Formats: sequence, structure tokens, C-alpha cells
Amino acid sequence: MGIYDFFKNPKGLVELPPEKVKEIVENGKKDYILIDVRTNWEYNKGHIKGSLLYTLGNEDKLIKKLGIKDNVILICKTGHRSRAAANRLIRMGFNKVYHIKGGMDNWRKKGLPEEK
Repeated sequence: MGIYDFFKNPKGLVELPPEKVKEIVENGKKDYILIDVRTNWEYNKGHIKGSLLYTLGNEDKLIKKLGIKDNVILICKTGHRSRAAANRLIRMGFNKVYHIKGGMDNWRKKGLPEEK
């Protein structure tokens, strides 16, 4: 993973507004997997209900656990780490990869719910 991965959207990455992700989570859409790529500490301070923690750099573990999936939504603090994770997942064969525009900072700015 290079520095470029943090700033350049890979071909196929779709940015979702926080409100759309909230709708997906609330409707219990089982065909989406929400992955939080922040640190354990950040995740424990507050995360989106139903999200799974796989810190950035652990994409191999994610694939071993879940296999290659479509409809993966990534979240981090600001969107840079989730973009980097998306770059790696797409190179590893994932097709439908999304991330939350502005990350948890934007989620919180919108006043959306989180668990601790």
C-alpha cells in the first residue's frame, strides 16, 4: 500500500453520503457488509451499529474471514484510510466497494447514531 492509495479513488469506488449508509443499516440490508478500518481505540470510542472492525492493513484477514464479497462499505475517521483499504480490496478482486464520504467525522457532524 502506497501513499497514493490514501488520496486517489480507485476505479469502481463509490462514495456514499452518511445518510445513505444510515438508511442501509436501519433497513438491515444483509447484502452489505460495513467494515470499520480505524484503530481499536477509535472504534471503541464510537462506531456505527453493525460495523465490523478490521484495521487498515488487515485486508488479508478480512478476505480469510469473509471471502471476497460485493457491497462492502468502508468507514474510517475522515475517508483517507477507507480509500486506501478500498484500493487494496479492489486490487484483490472485490467488485462493489463503497466508502462513507468524510468518514466518522462527517457521520458525527450529521448527528447520526453510533454505539460505544
